[in-house]
Amino acid sequence: MQETPATQYIFAPADPIYHIARNARLTLCGLFVFSEPDKRRRRDDLRLSPEKPARQFTALCSECDRKATGKPEPQPPSIELLRRPSLIEIVP
Repeated sequence: MQETPATQYIFAPADPIYHIARNARLTLCGLFVFSEPDKRRRRDDLRLSPEKPARQFTALCSECDRKATGKPEPQPPSIELLRRPSLIEIVP
């Protein structure tokens, strides 16, 4: 019996949004990790972690959440709900 791999997370210490990793270089939402694992030193460098970030203000990326849970893609509002542009008359 094969063991299912644990969920990995990708985050940057300076960013309150974290992502679900597809692999060590890519997230579910398509964010690519450019830096090498041994060269991730800045606070905005993305890091791979087996645990969710435990800071006070963090949130999962909405696109990663949608793809992980299988929710449908959000639809834009219908054209009837959008305001009609008003005509502007410039009077000399």
